[in-house]
Order: sequence, then C-alpha cells, then structure tokens
Amino acid sequence: MTSVTFDVTLPHSSGATWRLAAELHLPAGDLPGTVQLLLPGLTYDRRYWAVPGEGDYTRHAVAAGYAVLALDRPGTGGSGHPPADQVTVEANAEAVHQVVRALREGRDGISAFRHVVAVGHSLGAGVAVHEAAGHHDLDALVVTSLLHATGPLYPEAVPALHPAAEDDVLRAANLPDGYLTTRPGLRARLYEHPGGVSAEMSAHHERAKSTVTIGEGLTLDTLYAPGPAAAVDVPVFLVAGREDRLFGGGEVSTGHAGTVLAHERKFYTGAPELDAFVVPDAAHSLNFHRTAPIWYAAAQDWLTRRVPPATPRP
Repeated sequence: MTSVTFDVTLPHSSGATWRLAAELHLPAGDLPGTVQLLLPGLTYDRRYWAVPGEGDYTRHAVAAGYAVLALDRPGTGGSGHPPADQVTVEANAEAVHQVVRALREGRDGISAFRHVVAVGHSLGAGVAVHEAAGHHDLDALVVTSLLHATGPLYPEAVPALHPAAEDDVLRAANLPDGYLTTRPGLRARLYEHPGGVSAEMSAHHERAKSTVTIGEGLTLDTLYAPGPAAAVDVPVFLVAGREDRLFGGGEVSTGHAGTVLAHERKFYTGAPELDAFVVPDAAHSLNFHRTAPIWYAAAQDWLTRRVPPATPRP
C-alpha cells in the first residue's frame, strides 16, 4: 500500500486547492491496466473498504488482479475540510473527476491506467453516477446501497445526525462548522442488520465513523434525480443489501435481484448493461456484515468479464 494525495479545486470555492488523501494498492507482478476507484458513502471514509478480516474489500479486489485506489472524499478522513457549504454532491463529483483524470494520465508516484472503474457506496455511489454522467471517463460502475427509491428508515437519517464537534469519536479532529456525523449508537439501527454483524464489528463500525457536510445534506436529492443515471453510458452493476431499509422495503423490494433490476432499469436507460445482485443478511452498510465477501466475489467476477484487470497499459 502506498499513501498518495491529489490536489483538487471545487466549484464555487474561488479557486482554492484542497488535498485529497488516498491509498493505492497494487497486486504483485506486472502492473494492471485497470484501477478500481473506491468511493465511500455518507459518514464514511476510505476505512469502509478496509474492514478488518474478510470484510476488507480492497484485499479481494487486489487478489483479483486489480489496482485499487481507496479515496477519502472531500471533507472526510485524511482529506482537507473545505467550508461545509462548498462540499456538495456536485463538488464531490468534480473532485472525483480530477482524480480520474490523474489516474488516466499518470503523475508522480502513479503510473497511468488505461481503464478506471468506480465502486461506490451510497452517497459515494451517487457521486460516481454524477461523475460518469457529466464526464464519460469511467469504464464501468459498481453502485452499492443506492436506489432511486427510499425505504421506511430513510426519514430517520437526518434526525440521526449531530455536529461532529460534539461527537466523542470526532471531537478531537476540530472540524469546521457544518460537519455532521451520526449520533452515538445509531449506526447499528440505520446501517446494520441485527444478527448480520458481530458485536465486535458493530463496535468497530461506531469507531470508524466519519462525516457528512451541510452542503451534501442539502444536495442529497440530486442523487435520486433521473437525469444523471440516464446519462450513464457504461455497464452498471447494482448491489443491494436484502435487509436495507434506507432504500429497500418501501417502493422497491430488495428481496430479489429481479425486483431491483426491474425498478432501476427505468433510470439507467443509457447503460449498455445493467445487472443486479442482492446480498443476504445485510443492511445498508454492506461491508460490515458477515456476508460481505459474497458481494465482493460477485463484483470481481462481474468486473473481470467486462473490464479485466490485465488490460494493456497506456
């Protein structure tokens, strides 16, 4: 693993530059031509992709032969913390676009990759969709825990947040005003399936919390707008937790991949391929559940057949 950084500018930030932190993981042997760009969701950072033990998505992707870049989105983890109102869904997408461009072109410490695929969780998945729709520079999308419908727990999501400066886990970070996180003890109710996560992993889940900004909160509705999904013109793999009640259990049943696919096909009208996979015994935050490796294997298989890791380098 190599720690890397990217300097990006955000829309409406008067040209200010912000540094994004990331980890680059490479398989042994020849460098692959394809990199997976991992984008965490709301109140998460790149640690979402490195859950201890079998929950480490990064290890599974590297074992399949891919290079992996696990990114801290603007305002999360080790990345810079712009004013909260500037960190919107649009700003995330534009920052990710600059990272994609750097991965394709190469830069100090990073060789150029011929293909870039984005793997996103929840808000991170929506950011990937917006980036792909606006810039058409990704080769495939893996969209996890994000559907164009909400479930019965969704109304609880906003009341579950409080200022990060008041949170025992994040207080010491001295974050700017307008940075929020989940109230203590609520991650399990919103994001976990009872019985699907061990007590030790649930405690780790609480400790691994990160932030969401006021700007992201005010622009969340753009994640569910039909326009961006319709503009995606690359293959898309949808992954949902069977017990997700933030996006499942309401208008859309996540009990079967067929129901997920039938609903989402109305939105991804430009995607040349659209497939879906449902993870058993898992709720919204898939990677903390015991069954996470099931979807990891499904995603690597799906990606390998569409954008193989050993594609020729530029």
